[in-house]
Amino acid sequence: MEKKNRLVFTRSNAAAKRKFDEAITILEYSVMLVEFFGLQEFNNIIAGQLRLILCETKNTRIKREKVTIDQSLIKKINPNPKLYPIKDSNQMSNDHDHDHITEELFDYTKQRIELKLWRNQIIYKIDIEGKTQEIKVIDFIKETANKIGGAHAESSFPNKSIISDGHTKIMLIGIAKGLFKSIGRDYKKHASLNLSHIMQKIEQSTLED
Repeated sequence: MEKKNRLVFTRSNAAAKRKFDEAITILEYSVMLVEFFGLQEFNNIIAGQLRLILCETKNTRIKREKVTIDQSLIKKINPNPKLYPIKDSNQMSNDHDHDHITEELFDYTKQRIELKLWRNQIIYKIDIEGKTQEIKVIDFIKETANKIGGAHAESSFPNKSIISDGHTKIMLIGIAKGLFKSIGRDYKKHASLNLSHIMQKIEQSTLED
């Protein structure tokens, strides 16, 4: 009898799923290390993993035409991923209210939206010389990964110091937590399990010494 509704992975799909799960785990541990232990160095890892999972693209040419290929890990396991949208009130700027920035960036009461639309949302606004400059989610993630990851690519931001380091860290954690929520991953539960795992490894190492 033929089995219906059975999810079958090809070898390549299974490999992509493993890579996605690994990237999510790395992201999860990194957020935990920044949030609970103040290890700010791991913001570099957070930015890199967010780019890999959500914003990885490659420019190539097909029949002499320039084409952008989406190589994001999330697209490799789900051709039409959807994520929660940014809160309207959190299209933040560096005006006199800028101290209100929190990691609660997304509206979980609304329907999730397609990845392309999600990446093109405005996450930050700033006035420079009387002109309003807007930064999209995809640009924030890519530029931040380049900046704190040590890449020397030219920045497309109107000003490389447009967002303070403190706000950048809050926003990175906020985006990561929004991703977890969008894919149905319980960050608090996993953070507790991860902490327990670390403590067990430390205790085992102490006993062996």
